[in-house]
Amino acid sequence: MGKALIITFKDEEETTFNELVHFLRRKNSINLMDAFSMESILEYDGLVIDLRYRTVKVKGKSIELTNYEYEILYLLTKSPGQVFSKEQIYTQVWDSSYHGAEDNVMSLIRRLRKKIEPNPANPIYILTVWGIGYKFNCEMKKRHLL
Repeated sequence: MGKALIITFKDEEETTFNELVHFLRRKNSINLMDAFSMESILEYDGLVIDLRYRTVKVKGKSIELTNYEYEILYLLTKSPGQVFSKEQIYTQVWDSSYHGAEDNVMSLIRRLRKKIEPNPANPIYILTVWGIGYKFNCEMKKRHLL
C-alpha cells in the first residue's frame, strides 16, 4: 500500500522546493501528484480564486492581494461556513504564536473586504460571527473549475 507525504514551503524556500521535486522525480518508485489538479479554481458568485496562480478576480476584475490577505481568503474559502477565531486565523496564516495579535487579523479582514466585497460595510463573502471570529459565507454557490 502506498503512503502520502505532504510538505509545505514558504515562498522564500522555492529553490529548496524545486530541488526536492527534481530529486523525487528521478526516483522510479515515487509518484508526484499535482495538488491543484482536481480543484485549481474556486468560484463563489462572482469571486474567482485561482489556487495555482494565487490570483483573485471579482466580477472579472483582477484584485491585487498581499500574501497575508490571500492566505486569509484561502483559509476561509477552503472551508465555507466554518468559523475561525482571530487566534486560529493568526496562527495558521502567520505560522507563529498569537500573543494578542487580533488587531493584525481585524485590519487584514477590513482591507480584504474593501478589495473583494461589493459593499464592505455589508459583506456578503466574509462574515463576522460576533464574539467568535469570521467565516466565509457558505450560502455562496461554490463551483470547482478545471
